[in-house]
Amino acid sequence: MKNRISILLLLVAVTSLSVMSSCHLGCIKGSGKQVSENRNISKFSKLEISGGFKINLKQDSSYTLSVTADENLMKYIRTEVSGNKLKLYTRKNFCSESPIMLNVGIGQLEEIKGSGAVELVSEGRINAQNFKMSFSGASKIDMDLSVADLQTEASGATQINLKGQAASHTLKVSGVGKLHAFDFVVGNYNIKTSGSGNCEINVLKSLITHTSGVANIQYKGNPSNVETHKSGASSIKKVQ
Repeated sequence: MKNRISILLLLVAVTSLSVMSSCHLGCIKGSGKQVSENRNISKFSKLEISGGFKINLKQDSSYTLSVTADENLMKYIRTEVSGNKLKLYTRKNFCSESPIMLNVGIGQLEEIKGSGAVELVSEGRINAQNFKMSFSGASKIDMDLSVADLQTEASGATQINLKGQAASHTLKVSGVGKLHAFDFVVGNYNIKTSGSGNCEINVLKSLITHTSGVANIQYKGNPSNVETHKSGASSIKKVQ
């Protein structure tokens, strides 16, 4: 088991180094002079993010987008709506010491997909009926949510911090992904983990888990139904 853990951590480290190396291979150096611009976008309900963006997400009646980045990099930053999906990506690799900042205003939100080193923060609470999000790579997510049904996938070294509430939450965590959600109160949880993921949750009614590897789940609350299916050295523990 220790060998498996070592191999997993080594693979994550190698992947991170590969991503960093590829980002600096043939990259465009930022000018250091940051500018901001507003971009016209049509209505959308889904986000697809690829690259090293820092995103501030706000729910309101408008659909707005502003971009802040080094002046010479602006033309390579793509913000396109296809169907009902806003796609955020870059055409080139950048070598900029300054972050690429995006402020996104959205009405109805249904789904977010992110890959790479995405950093996303919600400004205020996001309300939705059914909401799905999936992140891979070294993403870091901080969201305040009020949803009926939430589906979450986290892989690689993704870290997700949640607060708010949901009637149900289906969660899949792989690699060394982490969920910090003691302040996110959920009626029914269904969790599947693999690798050495770590989950901190708050559950009211039902908790069903399928764990493998050395995953660790800590939960608050007094659910009347707790079902655990585990293999390897994974652990599930109630905390105060």
